[in-house]
Amino acid sequence: MLSGCGGTTSSQSSVSVTSLGSESAEDNNFNPTGYPIVKEKITLTGFGNQNVTHGDWSDIYCFNEYEKISNIHIDWTTAPNQGYDEKKNLLLASGEYPDIFYRANLSVSDQLTYGGLGLLSDLSDLIEEYAPNLMERAAEDPNILRSIRMPDGAIYSLPHIEPLNLPTASQKNWINKVWLDNLGLSVPDTTEELHQVLKAFKEQDANGNGDPNDEIPYSCRQKGTSLFNSTYGSFGMGDLGSPGFNVYIDRGEDGKIRFMATADNFKKQLEWMHQLYTEGLLDPEMFTQEITDFTAKGEQNLIGAFFSNDNPQVISGTYSKDYVTTRALTGPDGDKQFSNFNNPVASGTFAVSSTNPYPEESVRWIDYFYGHDGNVLIRLGEEGVTYHVGSDGTYTLDDSIVNNKEGLTVPQALGKTAIGSAGGGCPEYVFRDVELSRLPEGSEEWMEYVSQDYDPEKVNVMPFLFTKEEQEQLNGLATDIKGYVDEMRVAFVTGQRPLSEWDDYVAAINQMGVDRYVALYQTSYDRFMAD
Repeated sequence: MLSGCGGTTSSQSSVSVTSLGSESAEDNNFNPTGYPIVKEKITLTGFGNQNVTHGDWSDIYCFNEYEKISNIHIDWTTAPNQGYDEKKNLLLASGEYPDIFYRANLSVSDQLTYGGLGLLSDLSDLIEEYAPNLMERAAEDPNILRSIRMPDGAIYSLPHIEPLNLPTASQKNWINKVWLDNLGLSVPDTTEELHQVLKAFKEQDANGNGDPNDEIPYSCRQKGTSLFNSTYGSFGMGDLGSPGFNVYIDRGEDGKIRFMATADNFKKQLEWMHQLYTEGLLDPEMFTQEITDFTAKGEQNLIGAFFSNDNPQVISGTYSKDYVTTRALTGPDGDKQFSNFNNPVASGTFAVSSTNPYPEESVRWIDYFYGHDGNVLIRLGEEGVTYHVGSDGTYTLDDSIVNNKEGLTVPQALGKTAIGSAGGGCPEYVFRDVELSRLPEGSEEWMEYVSQDYDPEKVNVMPFLFTKEEQEQLNGLATDIKGYVDEMRVAFVTGQRPLSEWDDYVAAINQMGVDRYVALYQTSYDRFMAD
């Protein structure tokens, strides 16, 4: 796995980034502005996280076309999603580093650890001078740089930026409108209405295939967390964002961090889900299945409802148009809040190693994708083949992508040409007109519909950033707390453990140090707000 990464041994990492940069900047081969980036072609080594839907990065259109523009070749080594983190950690510990990390999935802990060891370059000065597109985006939204600057003051990685005005910026409940119409039902507005709809899906042959027992009323894309997340706001929990594991910001209490998984309302949510499970309305495999299992069921028209942070194309290339989104569901006590937003700024997607002899060129190379032309290339692919530009400047996907003969979803079909279209996590700024061209007809209404249930000015989009010492404490606490909560909430829903054991469950979490866990999040929040 490491043989294709190239790079330099750690014994050479003492060479300063500043001296490397000065040498590069004075090199007549480098163009500080305009394209190509270099007069004579150079090669960088790159390591990245390859989604299963991507084409071969060494032979994919978006990178090969950009090589013609930039005059920079990337010698790629990739690892698949499953097992990527393990291979990334082995690489960082190996003493041999690629020049760049792309779609890198570097956690805050990774950045502080490897940046603090001098393995990752601090990009603060480089982006100010050589990343005009990113700096233009940061001028529009000051939170961008605040969100990627680590507590030690450095910027070790560049982000994926997906503004809140995009239909895909929020997670949504999806429900099969064709099934509803078959049974003469309306889109549910409350948790109880959802319960009754799912019951009808199960009992009344909703898909109309003559088999009354094959419908799966509700399923999850992957390992069952979605129904918890999608209904927090219906049980009086969560804020407009809920970015940390089982913590949220209580706006009514001046920004106090609350722990969700021991709250009385969380118990009510579990009781509601347990009822759905015992009535056979939840997919019995939802807590263990992978995305491929979910998609296979979707392709058979077996799933009535699901929750996803993407559009309904994730379920099936054949039946995705059958699904519509619901409003935020009103819970049993009248609670109603839409609380599932993706953080618009996700750090850790691109980094430059300290042994990279071309730091300026590398920053100029990635900055292209924070501009409009770069976003078109990385998300839509090849003009005239995978997409077309209308006389009014709008983008439309080719029919071979929208109605793929192999039954591929749009992200799957586009991913063979443009890796930004599938799997997420690429270093880029997602432009609204580019993203809308990838989504089904009516997608603009998704955000308008959802926006009725939240105030954009109150959406919490801050990341929780911790110092190295804080992160080490948090990691130790989170391992036990998260593992126990994940295990017990599934056990309570499925009936493997009775809810009569709730008090013992809460006591166990308290003994694990949840007060300190919450205090660390509070410190991070207070520091961010004071900046």
